[in-house]
Amino acid sequence: MKKKYFMILLLSLLTTAAMAQVNKIPADTRLYLQTLENSYKQARARSMNGKVKQKEAKLFLSCAPDADMKAIESQLKAIGARPQGTIGRYIMVSTSVNVVDQIADIEGVTFINRSPAVSQKTLVSREATGVSKVQQGTDGLPQAFTGKGVVVGVVDGGFDFDHPAFKDDADELRIKAFYAPGLSLEDEDAPVMALDGTELAGKSFTTPEEILALESDDTEKSHGSHCASIAAGSTFDWAGGMAPGADIVLCAFNMSDDDADDDDDADDAGYNIIQSIIFIRDYAERVGKPYIVSISLNTNDGPHDGTSFTSNMIDMLALENTNMVLAASNDGDAGCYINHAFAANDTLHTIVEGNLEASAFTRAPGEISFQIGLYDLIDEREVWRSEPLRSNDDGCNFILGFGDEYESYTSTSQYDDIKSQLAEIIDNGVFGLSIGKLEDGRAKMTIRGMGMDGSRYITFHIVSSENSMVDLWGDSGTRFISEETGDYYTAGNSSISMGDWCTGGNTITVGSWVAKTSFTNIYGETDEGDPSLVGDGVGAYSPFSSYGTDLGGHNHPFVSAPGSLIISALNHNDPEYDEFGDSESDVVAMDDDGFTWGVMSGTSMSTPTVAGIIALWLEAKPDLTYEEIKETIVATSTKDEFTEAAPIRFGNGKIDAYKGLLHILDITTSIPSLSQHQPKGVTFRMSGSRLTISGADDGTPIRIYTTDGRLVASTTLVGGCVSLPAASPAGIYAVQVGSLGSSLIRKQ
Repeated sequence: MKKKYFMILLLSLLTTAAMAQVNKIPADTRLYLQTLENSYKQARARSMNGKVKQKEAKLFLSCAPDADMKAIESQLKAIGARPQGTIGRYIMVSTSVNVVDQIADIEGVTFINRSPAVSQKTLVSREATGVSKVQQGTDGLPQAFTGKGVVVGVVDGGFDFDHPAFKDDADELRIKAFYAPGLSLEDEDAPVMALDGTELAGKSFTTPEEILALESDDTEKSHGSHCASIAAGSTFDWAGGMAPGADIVLCAFNMSDDDADDDDDADDAGYNIIQSIIFIRDYAERVGKPYIVSISLNTNDGPHDGTSFTSNMIDMLALENTNMVLAASNDGDAGCYINHAFAANDTLHTIVEGNLEASAFTRAPGEISFQIGLYDLIDEREVWRSEPLRSNDDGCNFILGFGDEYESYTSTSQYDDIKSQLAEIIDNGVFGLSIGKLEDGRAKMTIRGMGMDGSRYITFHIVSSENSMVDLWGDSGTRFISEETGDYYTAGNSSISMGDWCTGGNTITVGSWVAKTSFTNIYGETDEGDPSLVGDGVGAYSPFSSYGTDLGGHNHPFVSAPGSLIISALNHNDPEYDEFGDSESDVVAMDDDGFTWGVMSGTSMSTPTVAGIIALWLEAKPDLTYEEIKETIVATSTKDEFTEAAPIRFGNGKIDAYKGLLHILDITTSIPSLSQHQPKGVTFRMSGSRLTISGADDGTPIRIYTTDGRLVASTTLVGGCVSLPAASPAGIYAVQVGSLGSSLIRKQ
């Protein structure tokens, strides 16, 4: 199952091939369509009666800037295609394969894109277990706000719907809706509709009975449970979300029940994410509540200048006041980036280490020539190099399968020499390559592979015209290295390592810093964090956290939050964390029913932290706009010696939930003397007019104010308690606890 999923994901990551200016359907889109056809044929062959429903293609249409979008939508419907959302000059469409050529003939349609690459942004660990270790406490959660009345939407995969982290004190499910855009609509099902009448893909589930009956969208993953619990999970002794009172809406970016292939939903993952953002926004507007969308997903497969169709659509959604946060990515220490300015008769040479996921782009319209080779680690030399593969004319786009399981996936016999050479290092796996043009004429190369052994590395050799510039990115832990001696091969750096999706300049990109450096697992074993996770210790940036100034001139991350060593909910179905799994030592708690909490690491973890904090702000001010959210982050994020020493790694600083609340409520203006930090180790509990303060000494001066600055009580702590005047109305109050700090409380 996992190998097959990776193969389909590989197909989904092969990107735009060369095209003539009149060719609206690039080769990678053709390859995607052929994949759907092949899956359908294989499913029919397996079926007892031959009755199998063919999966529709999920495509993004680029349209001319002056195109009549409504007219194009009408023409799509006329030929049987289903428009499923229009953002700017892009139309999302679900369609049968046999009408795609007709779509290309529609006036105003300029390019037909397949779904973009997608990956979850937990840390890609190079340790033996392959899993990162994480932990975070919940200190600093404001006392008066829990996210009540706010919708927290999480787009991810691996949700455990029955987990107690998603239930309230009465054991009622806090997940108000689940949306699976990859699920096919049956004839008797009503389509998923947006407020503007747009028919979204997939199915939605809006009752506890429907949601709980699903159990999980993916029983072999925990990433979604972990992220959702960080953002809005209920509070337990060992873990708790930032907004434990919020309504939760979950969206699975890759869940499918398609009969043709259980895993070919990976082809549509990027499409599903855009649909999910729209669904969360639509749901929140329907129920009349503010919302925030958390997306711990990104990709380096893009030119990183805000011009890719995915970054464009996400940026347009942000400009439409769609509240969302995105993970910056986890390539901050990966050596994943190379920039090369070409001289005459010049070639860029590099060696690829780790996963084989890489893309190259020219910065202006032009051509590139590309060769792959094999570098022998024992002899320390290149032992083979392919013939040049070029972006001009029709370019090339192919996938090669190795071993009995994948042999049938070979898409062409034209590259038999490459296949015979790679057969020496790939026993059972796939290798794919695409080289061609973007819509604007820039050249692009993408290469993906799996199943290689460790005896040899792949080499890249790129040629472009004199004075041209090429940018090369690796993803998911891919590094570019040089030889130990000599300068023939170019090593990568991480100076532009953020994902492509956030490069439009208007989204909130989240980086990671270190809040803790160790954790204790369920067996009582203490694990000191690996240096790759905790770097220079508490307060420092996480080494893996991506950063830099993108090619559009925007700095990333926008803000940072703890992402190293984070405790949160796991999917109790996930075999990775059971007693026989590779990551059983990362489980830190288990309840009597077998539900677990454990550790992960990455900007995947810092992103829902920021989302949950924004939910607290939205509870305090429901009409807060996206621009006001960003302004609050800029105005109130913490600056310290760590952020000052490495500002590009932290963005505007470390997000501060409490300072943000004070800023939004304008309390710092009405009560200038109020401390802008909460007292460490002090907790508050209101019962009627009586306030219990634990962690402060008796005799500590206590001052209580209304949020507009009126002093309602000035007293000292006696027996750990103080009282508000009995006539004090219900609402929010600010409490100054001597010189220890302040907090906000809520009187019911």
